[in-house]
Amino acid sequence: MAGSLLRSAARLGWLVALVAAGVAASCTSNSTMSCPTGQSSCAQGCTDTRTDPLHCGACGITCNAGSACVAGICTCPSPSDISCFGVCVDSRTDAANCGGCGNTCGQGWCGGGACTCNSSPPTVQFCPNDPHTPTCVDIATNPYNCNGCGLACGTGYACAPCAAGCAGQCVCNPPRQVCPSGAKTVCTDTSSDPSNCGICGNVCPAGQTCSAGTCQQTCATGLTLCSGACVDVKTDPANCGSCGHACGTGQNCSAGTCQSQCTTLTCNGACCQAPLGNTCCPSAGACPSQHKNFPGTSMEQAYYDCTLPATYNATTAQVAAQAWTPASAYGKLINLAQMCPGSTIASRCLAWQRDPPLSSAERACAVFCYDESLQGAVTVTLGNNCECPTVLSHLDWY
Repeated sequence: MAGSLLRSAARLGWLVALVAAGVAASCTSNSTMSCPTGQSSCAQGCTDTRTDPLHCGACGITCNAGSACVAGICTCPSPSDISCFGVCVDSRTDAANCGGCGNTCGQGWCGGGACTCNSSPPTVQFCPNDPHTPTCVDIATNPYNCNGCGLACGTGYACAPCAAGCAGQCVCNPPRQVCPSGAKTVCTDTSSDPSNCGICGNVCPAGQTCSAGTCQQTCATGLTLCSGACVDVKTDPANCGSCGHACGTGQNCSAGTCQSQCTTLTCNGACCQAPLGNTCCPSAGACPSQHKNFPGTSMEQAYYDCTLPATYNATTAQVAAQAWTPASAYGKLINLAQMCPGSTIASRCLAWQRDPPLSSAERACAVFCYDESLQGAVTVTLGNNCECPTVLSHLDWY
């Protein structure tokens, strides 16, 4: 992305210098520059579309990173290279794209387009990695292939090496512990399990929940137990935001904050964080949740809807993309499930392009990843090149 931005800045500087120097250009009614024979007028000026990787074959067609424009066609520099996820790679040796895009070798290496597992530790094996070719995993530590391919540990369990007689075994992931459950055992958190509250076998009475390992009175959804009473800390002036926090004289409690007047969206008597213009959620008229694109950067965007923050799927990725560039502002879906290489297996991502019809300088593409190791990662690049985020280089969305 940094490279794309630097190239754009360089072209902008060239254009400013050209205008300052008073260079005359013959333009038609649609501002098309008169160019020498063999060149075409594109947004940044005259260029040879037979060799320009930013306008390859025609204006605005940008070649992938590492590729070149040859006779108006984007081409990887080596005959053995292929284009994977917007980058030219050698599938004979690339461990993330071994023999084909997305075929990762995991704990192994790629040679001749085929993965070979590392010999150390000796518990590394080939295991299925649908929809791609098998990959190398350590069956002593991999929770999806624990002690053998396809032997997945349950929720709350981790895979740890065995003392003897096996490669790996499923164990409780701290702070969970093993408790009896009829003829079986379960891996449970005794700080919140009402059937094993504080210790195994301690069952909370009906109408109570387990909190911090102690059985406590149950409050209805949306209410909090304060001094033995269930209250709504979003609206209770005696317990505003938290138990015991009282509002001053003449103040109301709205959205858990003492306020004199609500200036934002009001839902079911609560003053929401969402600005006016948003809508309340259908479920009990609740306030919509805040979501953000690119938090902590100069591009940060906030938007609101009725899904919980950090809910990642193809639908929420499209909502985030629409917040970045709505369809009414020339945003459009490019790929609903672009595969981007992650630290273990590829992540599915949504590619969304902003493509202003009259200003190619504003053309950009954002890739929002919504599962596996790149879940919640996003990258924005200028032009038509929808580059994948990486584990080490990305922005965030939630």
